[in-house]
Amino acid sequence: MVDLTELMENEVFMAFASYATIILSKMMLMSTATAFYRLTRKVFVNPEDCANFGKGENAKKYLRTDDRVERVRSQRNPRCHELEELFF
Repeated sequence: MVDLTELMENEVFMAFASYATIILSKMMLMSTATAFYRLTRKVFVNPEDCANFGKGENAKKYLRTDDRVERVRSQRNPRCHELEELFF
């Protein structure tokens, strides 16, 4: 078994840990940013999400796309396989 101090001195492990921290932090930040933009601009993808803002025909006006929300989402989409990248 490798001692923790030996592991912390390993350059490859430190590079992996740094990369993993950056990628996972970005993934969490972009998910939060997408949720923030969706809620503040009241832009939703499916009827279940907009049910709290209206019923029936009133809820359908929230089913739309917004350029700002899509811009944030597009930053997140290329990173959909981040977890696989970390371990392969």
